[in-house]
Parts: sequence; C-alpha cells; structure tokens
Amino acid sequence: MTAPQECQQVAAGVVAVSVEVNMEPEQDGAAVLAEGLRSLYAKGELCDMTLMGCGERFPAHKAMLAAMSDNFRKFLRLLVPQDAEAMKSDPMEGLLTLFVPEQPKPAAAEASAAPPAAEVPAPTTEVAPTDPGVPVAPAAEGAAAPASVVPAPPAPEGPAAVQPPVEAAAASEVAQLVKSQSWEFQIVGVATAEAVRIVLGYMYGVGTGAEWTYEPSSSEVNKDILNLAASNKFGLAHLHEHAARWLAKGLTTANVVERLVTCEEFGLGMLREKIIDQLTANPAELTVVSCSLEIMKHPRILQDLLCQVASLAQRGMVSRAAALAAQAAEAEEKVEKVVETRKEEPKTEEEKAEPEEVEEEAEPEPEKPAKKKEALAKAASKSAFVGQKQGGKALEKPPAKKAKRGAAGA
Repeated sequence: MTAPQECQQVAAGVVAVSVEVNMEPEQDGAAVLAEGLRSLYAKGELCDMTLMGCGERFPAHKAMLAAMSDNFRKFLRLLVPQDAEAMKSDPMEGLLTLFVPEQPKPAAAEASAAPPAAEVPAPTTEVAPTDPGVPVAPAAEGAAAPASVVPAPPAPEGPAAVQPPVEAAAASEVAQLVKSQSWEFQIVGVATAEAVRIVLGYMYGVGTGAEWTYEPSSSEVNKDILNLAASNKFGLAHLHEHAARWLAKGLTTANVVERLVTCEEFGLGMLREKIIDQLTANPAELTVVSCSLEIMKHPRILQDLLCQVASLAQRGMVSRAAALAAQAAEAEEKVEKVVETRKEEPKTEEEKAEPEEVEEEAEPEPEKPAKKKEALAKAASKSAFVGQKQGGKALEKPPAKKAKRGAAGA
C-alpha cells in the first residue's frame, strides 16, 4: 500500500491492523466422529439398545449397528408397524428377539381379573300402613329420599362383551417398549459371550477405521462368530472371511477333523478341499488321522480322504508319463537344433572336398555286376587258352580214366 493511500485511510478514520494468531491445525472431522463413537461405546454412554447373551449384557447404539449391517437395519424396521407390513420374513432368521420385561399389573387390571362378588339386594324402606283418613306428613326438607332398587343395565351381547385377550395387552407393552429409547434383544443360538464382544468390537473398530485384529480364544468362539457374521444373520462378510481363514491356522492331527466338520457345517467347501489336499500330501500325518477314533464318527470325511489319495496316485502316473514324453520331445528338439546349426555353419575346404571324393567312390558302385561279368569272361578265356595249350593231355585224360574204371570192375 502506498503512502497516499494510507493517508486517505487515516483521514477517513479506517486503519488496517495486521494481527498474527497462531491457531491449532484443523482436525479431520471423520476422525473426530470415529473417535467419539468408540469412546461412547467404551464408556457405555448414550446407548439406546442392549444385546443379551450367555448371561451378559452388551450396551450398543442402534445407529452404529444399523450402519454396519443391512440385515439389522431391516430387522429394526420390522418393529415399526408401517414398515412391518412391507417385510414378509425375518431378515436375520430368528437370531434376535425383542426382550419384553415382565411388569407388575395395575390395580385396575387386578380388580377386573378378580371374580365378581355375590349380588346383595339393595335395602328398601318399609312404610307403615296408615288410615286413609289420616294424612301423611310431608318429608322434611333436606331429608334423603327413600332408596329404590335400580335394575342393572343388561350386558351387551356380541364381540363387545368379550374382554381384551392377553395377547392384545402384550402387544401394547411391545408397542410402548418400541416407543421407548432403549431396546433389549436376546441373542439366540450363541454359546459364548466372547463372540458377541468380538462382533461389536469389529463394528466399532473397523467401522470407524481403527486398527483391529481377529484373535478368538477357541474354536467354539470362532464357530459362534461364523454364525453371527453369516450372510443370513448380521451379514458381515469381512469378519466371516477372518473366521474362515482362522480355521486354516494351527492345523494339527488332533484338530483337523473338527475343523473339517466346521467347514461342512458352514458351507466352506473350498477351504475344506484345501485342507484335505494338504493332509493327503503328507503320508505320515494322513496315517495318524485315518487311524484316529474321531474320524470314524465322520465316514464322509474318511471317504473323501480315500478318494483324494486314489486321485493323487492316478495323477502321479499320468504326470510321470507326461514327464517322460516331455523329456523325449526335448531330446528330439535338441537333435534338430544341432542339425540345423551344422547346416548353417560355413564349410571348410576339406569338408567341401570330402563329399566330392565320396561321390567319386560312390559312382562306380552300380557298375559292380558288369565288372564281375568281365572278370568271369576273362577267366573263361584264360581256361580255354590253357586247355588249348595243353592240347592232347587234356583230351587223353578221360579215356584213361575209363580204362582204369573198367579194369577195376573186372
């Protein structure tokens, strides 16, 4: 700002004042909200519902559970009359039931429930007879008139005469409980309170972005969590996956059959197949499990183990044959590559000369029969020439032999 401008502001009575204020950095609103919800749950403050199971009570907030579970939100709508008409079935399949505490009956209800007392006739005032000529003295002012019996009105006939049933009273109590701020739900089919605690901790932890680890203390707790987090109960798919993966941890020959049974109970087919594959890949462990008494109670698991062993043996033979075929193919490919590389290499002068010599030596081979004939002809001519040279000797031999044969015969 220039000096003239400052003078004008001073003249007008307006002066800019710069003030430096060190303010704290803004906090993330989502983080503050998440921390607040976790704090309310930890302290049990402003809770408007309670889950009851295994003799323990677990305060919670309907908004938090409804935000994490679609099935629970639909279940809450069942408690509202106008929404209950739209719901045809229980979205949580009987996992939760609204708990209605017993309340003392009012005095009016007890009086109506008491048997009616015996009817007593109303008292009547008897008047002494008098002579007709004697006038009767009028009643004094303010004196009570003689009592008269008024007949009771007849009891109405039809539906109006029937007393309201107990179910109607119970329904009214449920309606009053629904209108109240705190609801109580009884959890059905859960054997451990730790499972309920882990489910609520998951909702408030994972739902608010906090760190959370899955560490059940036993297989029974894990089974309850598989039940609570199932798709037809609270519908917590991520928690259900954690419980399923827990079954594959710490497998031993002592607990493998129990976990295979759990997989069958909750429809974990893929995990069951992987456990069986791992068991059949270790012959020593498979022998221990197959000889145990526990597996005799589950013949289906034993049958699946035997089928898996048979399929492995068959696959081993097929794989071995395939390996031999692959080795033969590789050897053939190597030979072909060697032949191709030799063809592509440049030939030296000696290698070039060798085929010519072979060709020269190989050319006369077809003419061998003709040479043999010529040799035979030469041999015949030589024998003829020798015969001619020896002349008479050759001709004289046969008669001499005949003469000798004749003398020998005589």
